[in-house]
Amino acid sequence: MRRELLAIVGVGLFAFSIPAWAQASACDVVTTGATPTQSDVNAAINMSIGATPCTLNIMGANVCNVVVVQRIVNAVMGQGCVVGTHSVVLTWGASTAGTYPIAGYNVFRAPSSAPTAYVQINTALVTTTLTYTDAAVSNSAEYYYAVTAVDTQGTPSGYCTPATATIPPS
Repeated sequence: MRRELLAIVGVGLFAFSIPAWAQASACDVVTTGATPTQSDVNAAINMSIGATPCTLNIMGANVCNVVVVQRIVNAVMGQGCVVGTHSVVLTWGASTAGTYPIAGYNVFRAPSSAPTAYVQINTALVTTTLTYTDAAVSNSAEYYYAVTAVDTQGTPSGYCTPATATIPPS
């Protein structure tokens, strides 16, 4: 199974998460701990409707709107706190099936400081497209990406040739 990977850095309307291990969560609005809770959602709603002053810095300083509230809701549901304005869009070619058909793909990322220390970043097998958007990049960072094909027996292929992406500072 062989496939090529193309990484495209995109600046879009969406913002992306910084891993919880890297810093305190910006979605922890009421500062009760590192993990956002329903109290954070309530505080963001109050800020977005003008009931309390906006003090958030998720989509930019003092930006409080429905998108920010949705990002906090997503963080409470375990999807990470989405901040910033960059993303990495990965695309690859389909793998050739071996003995068993290809069931889908897993996407892996490694930091530039350890380009072989890959960590799987998709939570479910990518099955319907040959693309994945990395929603957890930080400004001024460089990442290495690789994809594996997984057959219907659950057996993964080796990593494809890695691709790199460099995220701008802002």
